[in-house]
Order: sequence, then C-alpha cells, then structure tokens
Amino acid sequence: MPYFGGGEDLRMCWVDYLRRTHILVYVVDSSDRGRLPQAKDELHRLLKADTDIPVVVLGNKQDKPDAVSVPELREALSLSSVADQRKLFLLAAQLESDGLSRTCSLQMFQDLLLTLV
Repeated sequence: MPYFGGGEDLRMCWVDYLRRTHILVYVVDSSDRGRLPQAKDELHRLLKADTDIPVVVLGNKQDKPDAVSVPELREALSLSSVADQRKLFLLAAQLESDGLSRTCSLQMFQDLLLTLV
C-alpha cells in the first residue's frame, strides 16, 4: 500500500497515484485548526478525481487539548456534501499515555480496510 506525505511538492502527484489505489486513507491533524481549510480543499480535489474509491478520513491527534471534535472535523472538511452513494468513513484516533490507541483501535481500522478491499 503506497503512502504519500502531505508536503506541498507531493500533492501534485496524488491524483496520478489515486488511479491505482483501492482505498484512500486521508489522515488529518485534528489539532491543527489553521490547516483544516487546506486539508478540506485537498481532500475534495481527490474526491473529484475519483468518484468511486472508498475513503477513510482519519482524524489524528484527538488526544491534543486543542483538537477539533469528530463533529467539528466533519463540518470543517465538508463531509456532509459528499455524495451518499460514496463509501466514506470518518474515524478518530488518539494515543493514550501507554501508547495504545483508544478512540479507534488499530484492529478496528485494519478490519475496516480489509472489508473495503
């Protein structure tokens, strides 16, 4: 499964690789409120490029005190405007002090990905 970072120089290539992808996992830093508009724009650009691919949006860093909630993230990314027939999932993840994910377990995430493939 290819992984691509969010660096500005890499974003131009995302659409090219999307054609050979089965699932788009879009990770958003929930604690970086200032970049959410840019994250929304990039996500919707990818959604327009491929209207059939299932999408999992992972709201990362939910453990940070300034993180947006899942409903706020849904609103900030305008996920309600995505067509109903598209498979779209919004998950939240945070790490506890012991390093284990509490909100979205890795097993649950893996199970979802396997179901979508």
